Amino acid sequence: MKKRFYILIAFGLLLCYSGLIEPYWISQTTHDLTIDGLGLKELTIVQIADIHTHKFGWRERETIRRIEEIDPDFIFITGDVFSSGAILSSGLTFIEKLGARYGIYLAPGNADGKILSAIRWGRIERDTLNCGILMNESVDCGPFVLVGIDDPVSGRENTADAFAGVTHTKPVFVMTHFHPDRLLRELEHLGADMVFSGHTHGGHIGIATVVGLVPYANRSKYMGGLYKLNHTYLSVTRGIGTGIFPFRFLCRPEIVVFHLRGG
Repeated sequence: MKKRFYILIAFGLLLCYSGLIEPYWISQTTHDLTIDGLGLKELTIVQIADIHTHKFGWRERETIRRIEEIDPDFIFITGDVFSSGAILSSGLTFIEKLGARYGIYLAPGNADGKILSAIRWGRIERDTLNCGILMNESVDCGPFVLVGIDDPVSGRENTADAFAGVTHTKPVFVMTHFHPDRLLRELEHLGADMVFSGHTHGGHIGIATVVGLVPYANRSKYMGGLYKLNHTYLSVTRGIGTGIFPFRFLCRPEIVVFHLRGG
């Protein structure tokens, strides 16, 4: 009887920690990389994803505060700023309060349908947003070319359109919400130097054997971290928020910071 009581207490504490503490305990992961052809002494890029903003609350404010301290040159948002059941204004407030020296860019995710619909129907003008939304298109950012792939989870990706006109006179960075193997192979073939991705939430649980048993969590063999695929770097962030599974255990939300130098 006493053993059962202790098990229930331990389980309750685990639920409290994984539901009320760790999802709001934002970490920072920093990488120092050399990128051939970058042509700069140093460039700081912040990558975030999967904010899943229900309301503009503590987690959103803390993310913005941490990014302000980093003072990045660019911010890459690899999808899912918004949340399916939330009002549009919460995510827009989050985007509006972000700041970067040279640019903020978003590659839409499968939960960003509300903002895309608002743009499509003219309720929001893309030019009035505090970020550039890249939907199968590219932009010259000075030291690099940035390609934004529309959401592969929803089948909206089109690499031919995205890479139209892209030359390789400078490094090519790619933002995509997700990274299915076929897309990774194609991006490698197209000469991407770096691919920035999200969607996995790191599996929510930082125990690989457990993640492997849960289809919702086990979305890819590249669940979170920095990988080197032949000549292409792949960065998969664990994201900031949570989806329909509002728990995290040994898988803290993260802001990813890159300090890049030219080779």
